[in-house]
Amino acid sequence: MECNFELGARVLREHTFDPITFEVIRNALQSITDEMMLTVQRTGRSPTTTQAFDFSAALCDTNGDVLDQGLAIPIHMGGIPETVQAVLNRFGGDIHPGDVMILNDPYSGGLHLPDIFLVTPIIVEDEIFGYAVTVVHHMDVGGRAAGSMAHDSTEIYQEGIRIPPMKLYDRGKLNETLAEMIQLNVRTPEVVMGDFASQISANGMGSRGILDLVEEYGTETLKFYLRQLMDYSERITRQGISEWPDGVYHFTDYLDEDGLSDDPIPIQVALHIKGDSALVDFTGTSPQTRGAINCVLSQSKAMAYCAIRCAIGEDMPNNSGCFRPVEVVAPEGTITNMQHPASCAARGVTSFRLVDAVLGALAQVVPERVAAAPEGGTSTGRFGFRQPDGTIRVFYDNVFGIRGAWNSGDGRGGVASVGANVSNVSVEIIESQVPLRLRSYGYVPDSGGPGRHRGGLALAREWEVLTPEATITWRSDRRAFPPYGLEGGGAGKGSSNILKRDDGEELLPTKINTVLKQGDVFRHQSPGGGGYGNPLEREPQAVWWDWRNGKVTSAHAREAYGVVMDEAAGVVDEEATAALRRERG
Repeated sequence: MECNFELGARVLREHTFDPITFEVIRNALQSITDEMMLTVQRTGRSPTTTQAFDFSAALCDTNGDVLDQGLAIPIHMGGIPETVQAVLNRFGGDIHPGDVMILNDPYSGGLHLPDIFLVTPIIVEDEIFGYAVTVVHHMDVGGRAAGSMAHDSTEIYQEGIRIPPMKLYDRGKLNETLAEMIQLNVRTPEVVMGDFASQISANGMGSRGILDLVEEYGTETLKFYLRQLMDYSERITRQGISEWPDGVYHFTDYLDEDGLSDDPIPIQVALHIKGDSALVDFTGTSPQTRGAINCVLSQSKAMAYCAIRCAIGEDMPNNSGCFRPVEVVAPEGTITNMQHPASCAARGVTSFRLVDAVLGALAQVVPERVAAAPEGGTSTGRFGFRQPDGTIRVFYDNVFGIRGAWNSGDGRGGVASVGANVSNVSVEIIESQVPLRLRSYGYVPDSGGPGRHRGGLALAREWEVLTPEATITWRSDRRAFPPYGLEGGGAGKGSSNILKRDDGEELLPTKINTVLKQGDVFRHQSPGGGGYGNPLEREPQAVWWDWRNGKVTSAHAREAYGVVMDEAAGVVDEEATAALRRERG
């Protein structure tokens, strides 16, 4: 009798939707994945994990669909289901408690070699309930350049160690052969293994969180609500798309070049809106390049999902239900769906440009919800320092965080890109850990795109080399094609890389792989964000406020906004401003 009662109660629970339980489980999942993120950040060894936050954590079901992703990087979200599927294809039927699967090969389900995934099964009563997944951008994975991010690698074999789906741990026992092989092939073995430990700890945290929910609600009830959460995200996404006008919207953006050729690289988007679904078609985009800026298909999908989700703007669970209404087409052999043996170490710059291109199309659909172009993605680099014992110390740094303006405000500066919730490494951490001195770090006046609302100001950062020699690989863009403005707003100022030596300054390309000497100063200036609306409609007092705070100069205020400053009095010359604006129409 007791058994029948329990069975009947379980069936009732499966078919009775309780909104309070739904919301509790929703928030519990978010708390679990965010706690996974914090575990990596607090126990990691590299500045990638502890400072830059270039990692993600997620929970997946038995098919690899994302149940929830922590406050992490949208770039990774499209790759997580592909990774779990690759693991299942390799080990389906041979996954046990204590197993930890590892993967980084982009041709076997990964993204690019520095992003190493660890996948841990969540076991409930001897059955797999799902998977805890973490992915960390590791400090070094070998290859021809310190930091494994050389833009000028021309094939995948040059970029580092490739790991297909394998078991790092098998029933709790470390695969020592694999671990030794990884350590032998990377420049920072202790740091890499330390970050592995943080990933394993975070996966364990995620697994325990799910087991606590199973204990609270039971397996079947929890599965029921997890399905409901994905269906809920799908409904919100479909509802948002259904409010958009049907049609086909085109947009083309460009990468400056791939670092090996000066030819611009077009990113073409045709956005098809029909009913409650969307098709993002990258047909017409550049063929894959010789330089290492190519993307796998899952990467391109993630960027399309990210852009559409930004335009919808609703609060919803961060799971695979968001993907269902969106189809992505990317022809094979293009920069959006590379074929072997294309290189991809520096593919991040392309990822961000895909977001910009899809948002450019969406600006024609819902202009009130789309901002002008941001800085174009993280400008990022790796420094390498040879140590007295022959080992190489690697350091990872970023300059990013400039948003475009939108219809209700100026673009922000110093905040993460919509495509990556990552952070700049603090000056104090850099100077305490590696032989670099930060000579300057701050905003660049007059760099934000002019408009009724101003684009965010560019950031500039300068590193002085304190050791006899250092290698540097640096990936940036948006010089020839600066961030676009919208609704009459102007483009932001383009990026620059400058090498300062005693004998003068040299303008470097956007993508570099070179050697610096002691006393050399490398300066990177990121692009400024695009402006929104007619600059002549910007309130003179807003221009004055920017002038007073050093964000625009008097000359730029006059040229870009038609605002004349009375510098002696420290106010706007209202009569001269009115006359100048009338003259300009």
